[in-house]
Amino acid sequence: MPGMIAPPSPPTPPLPPERHAATILAWLAARAPDQLAADLAGLGEDDAINRAADALADAADSDDTALRAAGLNALFAGVVEPLNDGFTPAGRALYAHLMARIVWRVASRVPALCAALAGLAVTSLAALSARYQRARAGDAPLPSGPIARIVVLSRVTIGADILLSTIALSRLHQRFPQAELVLLGDAKLAGLFAGLPQLRVRPMAYARRGPLRERLASWLEVLAALGAEGPQLVVAPDSRLDQLGVLPVCAEQDRYLLWENLQPAGPAQSLCTLLDRFLCRRLGLADQPPALPQLAFSTATAELGRRLHAALGERPLVAVKLDHGGNPAKALPRAGELALLGRLRGLGWRVLLDRGFGPAELANSDELLRDLGWQAVDIDEGGVLGLAAGALAPGALAEAAVVRFHGSISGWAAGCACARLAVSYDSVGHHLAAALGVPVVAAFTGFSDPAFPVAWQPRGRAPITVVTIGTADKERPASWQALLDALPAPPR
Repeated sequence: MPGMIAPPSPPTPPLPPERHAATILAWLAARAPDQLAADLAGLGEDDAINRAADALADAADSDDTALRAAGLNALFAGVVEPLNDGFTPAGRALYAHLMARIVWRVASRVPALCAALAGLAVTSLAALSARYQRARAGDAPLPSGPIARIVVLSRVTIGADILLSTIALSRLHQRFPQAELVLLGDAKLAGLFAGLPQLRVRPMAYARRGPLRERLASWLEVLAALGAEGPQLVVAPDSRLDQLGVLPVCAEQDRYLLWENLQPAGPAQSLCTLLDRFLCRRLGLADQPPALPQLAFSTATAELGRRLHAALGERPLVAVKLDHGGNPAKALPRAGELALLGRLRGLGWRVLLDRGFGPAELANSDELLRDLGWQAVDIDEGGVLGLAAGALAPGALAEAAVVRFHGSISGWAAGCACARLAVSYDSVGHHLAAALGVPVVAAFTGFSDPAFPVAWQPRGRAPITVVTIGTADKERPASWQALLDALPAPPR
């Protein structure tokens, strides 16, 4: 009626974090690569992409559990991974812009993070971005004085450390043979890498839970470790410990060497090869012969390997590891796993099957054996879920057709070293086997970019077969056939 005042409209509910992630990817998709730099330079504070980044930062750092979970997923799975897993300069440039902004927004609310940044002369978003861009340029000269200690920042995931960090360690030792090498990473790496020359593993955890500020706080531990170690050079092969280079770790730019996992124009290449060539160029080394991933067990892991080899005997064994690193998209459906295991036994292989870690993987292993009608001999490093692996007598498992292992990643590596073939998804299993010189058949599925299986293929001295299975097709039995056909018969 005339003269009546309309009631106020209800407030517009905030957009869910995944909508902000979609806004960012759509912004990138709408731009030609050669225009991206100019478009990024021309962004204003209120541009949609900056507002989306701010909203993602706030959601990922929220104290509201549900919003934080959605924000972290949208940020990392919805933005960070798509921008970096495509390995393109455009994706990486956008990551550099967004992540610097997100890190600064979150860090500016945390006094400890602010103080640490200020200690490295970073007191504004502009300063953080400028420092990151200098590191990305990769043209700072290496330190001119003596180098007695070098720190390498772990990739955080063990498979990536095998494929890439061992390449960095190998080339650094070649260039600076007297220098002590310190790898900041998971304590589990010591069982796999302790025998590498001049190497010491310094345990360093990366927070995977809690709000974004807690993940960024892992960087404070990195700074503390570097302060204690006093290295002349820090090498960062796209590490999560410094958020792929966003967070500074050295006061002097020439003490920091950043590698970004970018693919050059042309056919996709292995990240292992790309890192090796980068290091050879920066360190002044010949890139032939190429460096390959390698393991060198600790004394305890090597002793376990000897015991397992004696217990398993000489009849051909295939090591099968069907974990997916927390990403079920990388796995085949149950029927595909049954077909794979059945094919291996049908060819005449004895099977060493990783029992897995955590309730879901343990249950999956039990169900696979039940559905196959198999009886396995269980071995366990601690002697809880089977025979104590470290106390096996010679020949104790020589007649077993199926042996199931439960234990640490180092323990699995010790068992894998006894095998003549390894079969794995895209996870740590195929990198372990390849670095040990065991022939590998690796199944890749659940990826979105065709360069991904090439970039992350395992590398080693023995033959490696990579089988790709389209994500949309993997429920169809016909899609598994290439994997089944790639499985060789055991040597006689």
